[in-house]
Amino acid sequence: MGCRPRVGPLMALRPAVFATLLAAATATAAVRTESVAIPGPGMPAPVETEVLLPPGCSPGAPARLMVFLHDGFGSQRSLRRRGLAEIAAAMMERGELPATIIASPRIRGTFASDSPRGAMETFLAEHLVPALERRYPGAGGSPERRSAWGISLGGYAALKLALRHPGVFGRVAALAPWVQPLSWEQYEANRGLLGRWLLEPVFGSSREESRFEANDLYRIAESADPASVPPLYVRTGSEDRWERGALELVRRLLERGIAVDAASIAGAEHDWADWREATPGLLRFLSGDATRSGGGDTVR
Repeated sequence: MGCRPRVGPLMALRPAVFATLLAAATATAAVRTESVAIPGPGMPAPVETEVLLPPGCSPGAPARLMVFLHDGFGSQRSLRRRGLAEIAAAMMERGELPATIIASPRIRGTFASDSPRGAMETFLAEHLVPALERRYPGAGGSPERRSAWGISLGGYAALKLALRHPGVFGRVAALAPWVQPLSWEQYEANRGLLGRWLLEPVFGSSREESRFEANDLYRIAESADPASVPPLYVRTGSEDRWERGALELVRRLLERGIAVDAASIAGAEHDWADWREATPGLLRFLSGDATRSGGGDTVR
């Protein structure tokens, strides 16, 4: 598999999570990543993807497959550079997380949506997992052995995949997901230079070509099949400006009978220190260990 050690830096941390990464410090040599470029129909170029290999890195050995979707201004390297790879590797070495290959594709500038910039949603839903399972025999193989999670914009992307493409992943989680109503009318009323640069290349620059509505999580949730959507895990921060929209989505999902383990973290903001602190519980949920994930309200 061509494993090459690449060690990410330890970032500034909150005390509650520092002990976890301190235990991981001697294990950082086991944080091994490799970079791959994965082509897909409708994409202008292969998608750069960084892959975290489990400690030991035995080619062909059984492993879970996990997809990590980075924040809006991050990259495929955010998992490693922001200290999340160290957390996952340490948990695997301690037996708190089963052997898991974690792949992080670059989604920056796409909003994980199909647009003139490329068919990124289709790539994530239909082409990424098969390509990874071909490259890493023994990884994944069924939805029960696959999971996905994301942070901020990546959380939006993960939830969209779970609701619109429920047969791909067995569990899906989002930290501080970017959730707000998307419509041309609302966008036009607040149209500015930032929106023209960030949003219009993806969602359209006129009412006639608008793709805002098709990518609105509230609308997607309304048409999702409650019996098919995988178990969801959502953590927001009480001081996060995006929490209100995410909690409204959670409320609508629960009303439809879709299982969501949701909780607001007191004092948490929209930043990496809080996201790192919440990562171990999220990973336990994705591995199927709900008893130690810091459960919130789960309703089916």
